[in-house]
Amino acid sequence: MVDSDTQGKGPAGIGFSAPEVWGNVPQRNTSFTGRSELLDQLREHLTGQRDAVVLHALQGYGGVGKTMLAIEYIYRYSRDYEVIWWVPSDQQALMRSALAALAPRLGITGLPPDKLDEAIGAVRDALRRGQPYGRWLVVFDNADQPEDLKEVLPHGTGHVLVTSRNHRWKQSAKTLEVDVFMREESQEFLGRRVPGISEADAYRLAESLGDLPLALEQAGALMFETAMSVDTYLDRLSEEAGKVLGQGTVLDYPVPMAAAWSISLQRVRDQMPSAMALLHRIAYFGPEPIPLDLINLGRFVLAPSNLRDTIRDPYRMSDVVREIGRYALARLDNLRRTLQMHRIIQALIREELNEKEQETARHDVHLLLAAADPDRPDDYEAWEDYDNLVAHVGPSAIIDCDDPDVRRLATNVGRFLFVKGDLKACEAWLSRALEQWTDKFPPTDLHLLIVKRLLSTLLNALGRFDEAFAIGEDALGLLRQEHGEEHDETLIMLNVLGGILRQRGEFVRALELDEGSVPLHTRVFGSQHPNTFRATNNFAIDNALATRYEEALRLDEAIYEGRLNHYGNDGHYQVAFSRNAIARDLRLLGRYAEARSEGERTFATYADIVRQKTLIENHTDVLLQARELSVARRKAGAFDEAIELARTVFHRHRDTYGEDHPGTLAAAVSLANAQRLVGDHERSAEFSADTSARYAKTRGPDHPFTHGSALNTAIAHRLLGEPLKAKKLFESALAGLTRSLGEEHHYTLTCVTNLASVLADLGDNAEARRLGEESLERFRNVLGLDHPHTLACQANLVLDLNALGETERAADLKDDAIKRFTRALGEDYPDVLAVQRGLRLDFDFEPPNV
Repeated sequence: MVDSDTQGKGPAGIGFSAPEVWGNVPQRNTSFTGRSELLDQLREHLTGQRDAVVLHALQGYGGVGKTMLAIEYIYRYSRDYEVIWWVPSDQQALMRSALAALAPRLGITGLPPDKLDEAIGAVRDALRRGQPYGRWLVVFDNADQPEDLKEVLPHGTGHVLVTSRNHRWKQSAKTLEVDVFMREESQEFLGRRVPGISEADAYRLAESLGDLPLALEQAGALMFETAMSVDTYLDRLSEEAGKVLGQGTVLDYPVPMAAAWSISLQRVRDQMPSAMALLHRIAYFGPEPIPLDLINLGRFVLAPSNLRDTIRDPYRMSDVVREIGRYALARLDNLRRTLQMHRIIQALIREELNEKEQETARHDVHLLLAAADPDRPDDYEAWEDYDNLVAHVGPSAIIDCDDPDVRRLATNVGRFLFVKGDLKACEAWLSRALEQWTDKFPPTDLHLLIVKRLLSTLLNALGRFDEAFAIGEDALGLLRQEHGEEHDETLIMLNVLGGILRQRGEFVRALELDEGSVPLHTRVFGSQHPNTFRATNNFAIDNALATRYEEALRLDEAIYEGRLNHYGNDGHYQVAFSRNAIARDLRLLGRYAEARSEGERTFATYADIVRQKTLIENHTDVLLQARELSVARRKAGAFDEAIELARTVFHRHRDTYGEDHPGTLAAAVSLANAQRLVGDHERSAEFSADTSARYAKTRGPDHPFTHGSALNTAIAHRLLGEPLKAKKLFESALAGLTRSLGEEHHYTLTCVTNLASVLADLGDNAEARRLGEESLERFRNVLGLDHPHTLACQANLVLDLNALGETERAADLKDDAIKRFTRALGEDYPDVLAVQRGLRLDFDFEPPNV
């Protein structure tokens, strides 16, 4: 795979063969051609071990040229690698995003765009295996603590190089210390940077600047652009160094660096004040590239000033950018149209400003970043813009700003990190905002409440349901109190809280909440608004969980019609989602043939949606629909087709989202049920038991889904000839389901009927008959006379009646059950044939999408 990006061709232009993958590597400093000894040592370090990755680090204080050395190594020895990837590492979110961006370059497809951890894991796995490339180099530039990289460092037969000022890397990496230039290197560097400089003058200048590479670069740029003599420069250097020392500033960089910067900065200040003003702002961005288009937004948002007037005039702005580049105060990338300032220069500039100047410059940066906010964090097409913003929102401390637009950017960044799947960075960002804004603003502040809503959504996704509910319930109460029942954010929070309640297994409370939410949405947004569709969809799920399947179907059919009218065609992914909900409702109603037919059509629609790249093939909605179809196939009697699809869905879910993801657990339940129906009872029992344990771990031991999965485990053990073990599991599940859902819930009745079967196996036909009688009456009340589960309960009762000698009633019930079964499902349906042969029917549990 050859990268078509210009950077991918970087080395080819200087006689080197380009790697297959070349990404994010900064431009080479053409003045930097020395340090041959260090480069040789670095190559020896890296190439000395090809068997497995040994972590290597370039360590030294700021300004010594660690990054330049790594870049020069790449350009000189790029032909040694098939993959070269540069990862800025001074911010966790930026580092993780940059590493995940390598995935498509390695041919890794099908990953969800909102799951950063999965993308990073896939990248690390591909590098470890050396597939498709075995010779690779990944550079983590400007890393801080070794612990920050622990979960992202790749392993394998490639090379990992870290640059860092932190001396702790010596304990965990093979470290090459980078010091200042040797005097000869300084003289050679200045000879190239300042044509005509004498060897003696270069020596004096290098000595005064302590051979610090970044200081030499600054001095060389100034002298080249101004023809300033070495004597004049050294006089100025002496004056500025004294000024720096006189300020008593505690610096983490050498005084010559600060002095060299002061001379260049004074030159810019004297010649072009607007360039100086722009430098003040650049110092408050992150040390990553700043798009010039972002700075140009200043013509709209900055207060009246010479800087704003300059930004408004493209010719003056060009002069300013050139002036900054002349003195090496920031690096201009004409290809990408970006400016980038070294973090040391940023720190030096910030220290020179008084408090008011700092406040003004930082606030202007906040306004510029807010103006660049696409305000669409959920939109995949806007994610590149947010990636660029994330590089700067942390260093610029936008959370400290009170401006409403800036605070909206802060909440949008939190949402972006969530939908992209960087949940660790999201939690850190939102927690910081929550802490600072709680101390600064009243509890009813809208942006603070949005942060609480986002945090509750995040915690729910992390499986921390109780924390999510506590924060969400508090936010909802305050939104209602301050902003009213019909405020947009109140309604959004209602939906979020309903989802948390469903995840906690509190189905009745969720239904009550969503039942009140739908009319509010309709009144505020209208019946045909996407927000109303979403609220109604949640209410339909609540009805399905409450065994109100007819009402769920009515609601989902209305949503389908509404979305079809709104989006215009059946191929829209939101319309397809509603069609899948209809198929689910038909299955729950026992209309298995219709459910399968609708599911097959929707399956084909989703295949088109994936082909059109609207959704990726492993998107949760795509996998949800495929799982539902596998269940519908199984219920319709197509067992082999069902298990094949169930197995595919489970593996894709597990491999993409992990073993404990709700979708993976639901897929595991469906696969275990399919295994049982094709006669693989032992594997079904093991799979169900593992899934029940995972539900207990993620949802709690008393969650309905935990008990439902235990119910499936018990069925498999009964079929394995282990009735006592099955009975114990059934009784425990029944107690839990009765406690959480009540005696007449579908799940509870399913468990009772299965318990009756195992009691009959143990010879207790009287108790089995009693449970069967009670269950049949309740099934008829809840699901109706013709539902397959009602008829299955009736057929099982027939066997218990016969065992107790009540043959006449048993015969009547059997004939009635067969007629109804045949009318609903056909004479060749497996359950009809089983009833005719006098076999017991099992009732399994399938978790719905909550």
